[in-house]
Amino acid sequence: MRLFSSLFDSLGEEAGVMLLGTLRTCCAMLLLSLAVLLWIGEPGPRTISLYRMAAELESSSAGVLLCGNAAALFLEQFHRR
Repeated sequence: MRLFSSLFDSLGEEAGVMLLGTLRTCCAMLLLSLAVLLWIGEPGPRTISLYRMAAELESSSAGVLLCGNAAALFLEQFHRR
């Protein structure tokens, strides 16, 4: 945790918390995707919907991270004015 606090020292309190929350959410989405993929094994006719859900979780985590970083940047710029 010390590494993260030294990386985010220049950020305000709210922007840093938002950034860490976004990182945690993305990590949870990726872990859930991996767990689903390991649980279903090979995709077949009965598991194709779970496979697609895992693929969507994996690809949408990047979008969540991008939106969270943009929101933290706007919040930080708003507080510096």
